[in-house]
Amino acid sequence: MIDVNRQKIRELAGFDDIDLLLLVPKKWPQYLGQITLNPEHSQLFEMQGLPTMFQGRESAYLYTPSIIASIHRHKPDIIHVEQGPYALSYSQAILSKKIFAPQAKCVFFTWWNLPYNLKLHWQIIEKFNLANSDYAITGNQDAKLILQQRGFDKPITVLPQLGVDTELYRRQDVTTLKAKLGLDAFTIGYVGRFVRQKGILTLIQAVSNIKKPCHILLVGRGELKSEVQSLATELGISDRLHFVDTVPHDQIPLYLNCMDVMVLPSLTTPTWMEQFGHVLIEAMACEVPVIGSDSAEIPHVIGDAGLIFREGDVQDLVEKLCRVMADEQLRHEMVCRGRQRVLEKYTHKMIAKATYDIYQELL
Repeated sequence: MIDVNRQKIRELAGFDDIDLLLLVPKKWPQYLGQITLNPEHSQLFEMQGLPTMFQGRESAYLYTPSIIASIHRHKPDIIHVEQGPYALSYSQAILSKKIFAPQAKCVFFTWWNLPYNLKLHWQIIEKFNLANSDYAITGNQDAKLILQQRGFDKPITVLPQLGVDTELYRRQDVTTLKAKLGLDAFTIGYVGRFVRQKGILTLIQAVSNIKKPCHILLVGRGELKSEVQSLATELGISDRLHFVDTVPHDQIPLYLNCMDVMVLPSLTTPTWMEQFGHVLIEAMACEVPVIGSDSAEIPHVIGDAGLIFREGDVQDLVEKLCRVMADEQLRHEMVCRGRQRVLEKYTHKMIAKATYDIYQELL
């Protein structure tokens, strides 16, 4: 729905042999407020905002019968639904396909990377959806394993849902912004939600063990902010903290460029583990060294372009931070490998090409 997230669609629609229709909800609630679709009038693809029922419920929302009319008119060769395997909206698409486009192949996307149990009615929906799917795209390795464990025996490709715009996310001169923020020493950064599972308290504890002058730049918001402030005060490093509330998407690169290293210290919980860590590829595109925990997909995203520490291990994170702070050559190598990794794997163009190749395989 959000304009900045449509670049993969634009790249896909740019292939000469693709006629693309994008169907999305007209409105969608999220924790920062309701999103209202701003339709895109493009020569590359057609976009329709459709009314929905049960908005905000990822698996349970439904389109009104207008989705049937859209599929009837378009008669697609491929139906690609970016919802999980037991989504009702995916069932709608499959049923419409059976009536109006029986030749179409069905593809779905999922991030879900933890084992799960479903109530009987959701089991029936999932079984129907999987039986009528020809291909799956998962956002991480664990999600692929989960699908296979649930009996899906069709092809699966691991591919993130979104890439990164390397024209927007690049190295920039932020001297003025750093001065405004008071960042006059080595800056350790974090971008994301202030919630326990993101491991932000691990980061605060680690920085309190670093004796060299440094700052912590925290970009985001969330329920844990007051606890972060209290912990920093208790550890005597509150003067090192710099909070920046949630900023517009196109300004995130400026704050990433203020960082000498960006840390994603995620923690695995019984109900959540890191599905990808998109901020990692944004930081790497900006030529900022990255350190991540070994939670779920993070090591796969970083590859050889950064450092990995044991999740929740404060001393291991301290050791990794001190290495990066002390070794300019290491930082240079991380910067070069990070940017190159993004260019090879994580641009919108590369993800669109990989998706296009899946379509070609199905036809």
